[in-house]
Amino acid sequence: MFPPDTLRDDSAALLEWLRGTGASKVLIHFDVDTIDADEVHLGLGYDVGGLTSAQARRVVADIDGAADVVALSIAEFFPRQVIHLRSILAGFPLLG
Repeated sequence: MFPPDTLRDDSAALLEWLRGTGASKVLIHFDVDTIDADEVHLGLGYDVGGLTSAQARRVVADIDGAADVVALSIAEFFPRQVIHLRSILAGFPLLG
């Protein structure tokens, strides 16, 4: 596990670890809670102190440059606005 502070400026520690594994193919599991909630609130909790969107894109691009990305999963996305909108619209004419 690499805390956000380790990856803010560069991906060196992560890439060194990846090289050490000998793996040439990787799966990226992108948990949206890694993005600082003060920038955008995507996940279940309100997690501050995470990476910015730009930092996360750089980390993923760095991994892509170092290995063959063969799969990507996205986790923890929670569409709060959609859920709230559904409850507001419940019973509106034509929407049931």
